[in-house]
Amino acid sequence: MAEAKSSRKLVVVSILAYFVFLLVMFPLNIAYKLIDPKGLPVQVVSVSGTLWDGHLVIKQSLIGQTQLDWTLSPMALLTGEVNSQFSVKSAQFEGKGNVSLAMNGDIALNQVSAYVDAALINKPLRSQKVNVNGDLELIQTNIVFNMKEKITSFASGRLVWAGGDVQYPKGRSKKSANLPMLIADISSLNGELLAQVHTDDGLNVAKGNLKADGWASIAIQKRMIDLVGEPWPNKASADSVIFEVSEKVF
Repeated sequence: MAEAKSSRKLVVVSILAYFVFLLVMFPLNIAYKLIDPKGLPVQVVSVSGTLWDGHLVIKQSLIGQTQLDWTLSPMALLTGEVNSQFSVKSAQFEGKGNVSLAMNGDIALNQVSAYVDAALINKPLRSQKVNVNGDLELIQTNIVFNMKEKITSFASGRLVWAGGDVQYPKGRSKKSANLPMLIADISSLNGELLAQVHTDDGLNVAKGNLKADGWASIAIQKRMIDLVGEPWPNKASADSVIFEVSEKVF
């Protein structure tokens, strides 16, 4: 009896493994044609490889032409999860890491690193007549976010801006300032995603958060105004929050 049950389990596992093998080896270009997605925010230039080991080239006005490569873990699929190593690269940014999606709704980014050229950072700032020098780097960042409950259960990592000249409008004129390196330490608390921004000397200048209700906010401290070299009309300590911006992101 025990042998029969063991044999049935072996057959079930073998059949499941076979279908997983067929799935991951399915040609990606055929799968894309079958799905035929409409209204994508990007232009799909080319699709190649398999669902397991895929290669995608997309194009978008802000980021330009971008290559995306990934490799799925077949063993994770057997347990009902999606786990993939990925890399992304364009002329002005590149990144790599691991992403996984669990049945409980957790999406996890693990050991993610990225580099963004200042030229790309400046594109969305042009409408505000702001220009910055200095590249941006995301270092060994890990985030676990539950899509059902909209909470961040874990986060760690660091976002570093190299520092440099910043030009910004003031009235009818344009001013400039030379800022030091700024570092955002990423963490989580009570389901919120947090970022504490400070100088290389450990002096806090801003902080941000993403709440479970979908509201994101960033608070600027007076020390940031002091770094820029602008006068502040009211008496306030360097650690005082002088203004805060919030926006609903989901």
